Amino acid sequence: MAVYLDYDQEALDRQYEHRHIVPNAEEFTARSRAESERVRNAATGRFDVSFGDHEDETLDIYFADGATESGSAPIIVFFHGGRWSMGSKSSNCECAEAINKSGAHFISVNFTLIPNTDIDGLITQCRDAVAWIYHNAASFGGDPDRIHVMGKSSGGHVAGMMLTTDWQDTNGLPSNVIKGGLVVSGMYDLEPVRLTFRNDALKLDKESALRNSPIHHIPDRACPIVASCGSLESDEFRRQTREFAEAWKAAGHPVHYAEMQDRHHFSISEDMANAASPLVAPFLELMGLTPVNA
Repeated sequence: MAVYLDYDQEALDRQYEHRHIVPNAEEFTARSRAESERVRNAATGRFDVSFGDHEDETLDIYFADGATESGSAPIIVFFHGGRWSMGSKSSNCECAEAINKSGAHFISVNFTLIPNTDIDGLITQCRDAVAWIYHNAASFGGDPDRIHVMGKSSGGHVAGMMLTTDWQDTNGLPSNVIKGGLVVSGMYDLEPVRLTFRNDALKLDKESALRNSPIHHIPDRACPIVASCGSLESDEFRRQTREFAEAWKAAGHPVHYAEMQDRHHFSISEDMANAASPLVAPFLELMGLTPVNA
C-alpha cells in the first residue's frame, strides 16, 4: 500500500535513511568530526556566546580573516545537521575555514535537540539566534545588513525556515534581514518525513509538519539562494531540493541549483568546505566575495 507518492512504508523509510545508501557513513562522519575540531581549535573568534537564557542557546563566532571589531564583514549563520536530534554547534563546522578566508564571519548556532524540545521550539531558538546576531553584529565587526544563512540536512531545513520567516512578525526585525542562503541536502516539505520512522522522535502531526515546511511558506519578497544536493543521494532528498529550488524560482526569486556529481549525503561536506565549489562559490558571490581556500 502506498504511503506517500508511490512509496510503501518500507520504501519511504529507506528514502530517509542515508545509511542504506552509504553503509560506511561513519567513516565520513568521523572525518567530519576530526576536521571540525581542527578548524575550531585553529580559529580566532568568540566561542560559547549566549544568545538566550537557556543553557543550549549558545553560538560560536569564527572571525573573518583580516577582520577587525571596528570593521563590517558579512555574516554567515550556520545550522548544523543531525536529524534535529544529534550534534551541536561544533558539528559540520569544517566549512568555517574557507568561509573565513574568503572574508565572512561564520557563526555556528547551538539549539536544544529533539526530544528535549519540539520542532516549533527548535525553530524559535534559531530565530532568536538570528535576532541576537542582528542586534549584536557591531560588537564583533559584523554587518547587520549582510546576514546570510547556511545549513545542511536537518540544518538545511532550519536554514530554509529562516529564509521563509516573517521577521517583522516573529522578532521585530526588518523583513529583509536575511540577504541570501545556502541550503544543502535538506528537507523542505516535512509531510513525507512525518510518515517515516523519523517521526518516532519528531512527533509531527499534519499541522506542525505544514507549519514547519519552508516550501509552503515562500514569501512574496525574498533573497537569492543556492540550493544543492548530491547526485548519489536518495530520490526523495534530490526531489526535496529540486522542488524547493523550483518553487523559489516560481515565486520570482533568484536561485542557483547545484546537484553535485558523484556526491552522497556525507561526501558533499567536502564541497561545503571548498570555497571554489559550485555550491559555495555562488553563495560567496552573493556577498561580493571572492572564494579563497586554505
